Amino acid sequence: MNKKFLRAIIFIVIIIFTVCIGKTYADVNSLEKGIENYRSENYEEALSLFIEARKEQPASSIAAFYLGVTYKQLKEYQLAEKNLRDSLQLSPPVKDAYLELAEVLYTQDQLNEAEGWALKAETEGINPANAVFLRGMILSKRGITEDAIAAFNKAKKMNPALAQPADFQIALIQLKTRNFTDARKTFKAIEEIDPTSELASFAKEYEKSLSRTLDIYKTWRFTIGTAYQYDDNVILKPTTSIPGVEITGERDSSILATLGIIFSPILREPFFINCQYNLYTNTYFDTNTHNLMTHTISVNPGINIKNGSIFLPVSYSHIWVHEREYMSLISVKPGVQFAFLPQHIARFSIGYDKRELLKAPIDSDEDRDANIFNASTGYIHPFSGGKGLFNLIYEFSYDNSDGKNWDNIGNRITAGLLLPSLILKTDFILSGEVFLQNYKNNHTVFDKKRKDKNYTLSINLVRELVRGLFLNLQYSYTRADSNIAIYDYDRNIYTAGVEYRF
Repeated sequence: MNKKFLRAIIFIVIIIFTVCIGKTYADVNSLEKGIENYRSENYEEALSLFIEARKEQPASSIAAFYLGVTYKQLKEYQLAEKNLRDSLQLSPPVKDAYLELAEVLYTQDQLNEAEGWALKAETEGINPANAVFLRGMILSKRGITEDAIAAFNKAKKMNPALAQPADFQIALIQLKTRNFTDARKTFKAIEEIDPTSELASFAKEYEKSLSRTLDIYKTWRFTIGTAYQYDDNVILKPTTSIPGVEITGERDSSILATLGIIFSPILREPFFINCQYNLYTNTYFDTNTHNLMTHTISVNPGINIKNGSIFLPVSYSHIWVHEREYMSLISVKPGVQFAFLPQHIARFSIGYDKRELLKAPIDSDEDRDANIFNASTGYIHPFSGGKGLFNLIYEFSYDNSDGKNWDNIGNRITAGLLLPSLILKTDFILSGEVFLQNYKNNHTVFDKKRKDKNYTLSINLVRELVRGLFLNLQYSYTRADSNIAIYDYDRNIYTAGVEYRF
């Protein structure tokens, strides 16, 4: 082999070696520069360097890890997930990716897998306190509140530096579960740990807001009201004259009195309950045969579900007419309501009523004792921050009365509109109802099947005069259109009164 050929081979080897060394240095340099920029929080600059490093070193788990955490900082969670998974699959795997991947999956609501990676980080001692804290976040998001609180308390013990953020998360859970007293204590504790921290500032504002809420919220509430009422058809005089029958005295004034007692304790989520007692009296100036007094007790327990609630209201009413026991009514109406869109609520219920007249009728065909079955569906639309409301309800009912003259099937449509503070801080309430009743049997007196169409319109103005004292003005009109003249009538009622709520 001559000397020229040997020198050429040596020269080529030197060039190849130099190029390889330079390339390796460039690869390492991209990764090192990227890490330097990442630690300086220059994430945009670091991103381009890590992308280059991954192209240059596709088998590098370190490059995949840093590209993943950089995407995480820039909130590109899907790209972060892909690269963090790569960093665990390449050799050697970067175990610091356990917790980073768990956080990315948590952000994307992939909670089961996120919890698995957090547990792996905790088990292998990779930043275990933060892993336990993240597991608390995951459990809280899944609604497993007791285990979440236990995880946050464990994280505090493992790393005292996590005390404030852990207590803050515990307080938020206590708010969510309506454990307001403990939540207020926790917020105060957060302020004491480090009064100058940002979390302490947040906790102070939460505590102030919570105190205002508890001051406004009352477990016991009461209402007392009185009103003057003018009724132009107290006795439901038919619109058509009945031959040989003279009916007078249908117009009269009366005094209304109301009392309401509401007990609504704060229960731990997801449960709630509302209990009420209501007294209503209507005493006429002249037509004392129609004086009315009603006692009603109701209990409405329920459970909150995602975007709604399930409830089981039960009520009992006892009614006196002309100072004599007249009727009792038991009602059970379980149902569910849920928001299918923001500020759009659907409501469904089925029900059973037991009506019993407390004095036996002269004619058994006129016996109104009944088992009443019903089902309803409704739409509710709150607006103006919940101060306004529109609702529309349809109800089907079957009145299975003991007396054949009262057996009927009913279809009822009800609509209501509340417009808050329309003029001079006065709420305007408009409601209407159409109730169609088809009776099953031929009437034993009139020898035909009764059909009623009942229309009701009500207009109500409510104004708060002073704190807790409200002025109520109401007009209601009823048109009962029946194919049997005795049940066909018009009625106008005018009411003006005050109500005190405390």
